[in-house]
Amino acid sequence: MRLWEYRIKQYTYNLEKNKIQERSKQNYEVEEILSDFGKDGYELVNVITEPLIKDKNSESNEFLRTFFLKKERF
Repeated sequence: MRLWEYRIKQYTYNLEKNKIQERSKQNYEVEEILSDFGKDGYELVNVITEPLIKDKNSESNEFLRTFFLKKERF
């Protein structure tokens, strides 16, 4: 039987036009973190992106991105 070790990482990001540079920097940092997990033997299983809702009547430009990673345990 195979045993798996899981990691879940969550990050928020904003799609407003004036936040492009900040979002680009954050995307680079997230890629570096995921790359480090890859070096440790983790593989990316799934990514879910969900809007953050502050109240019922307003739409937000903020989203929550969830990364699911796994690696086999020995």
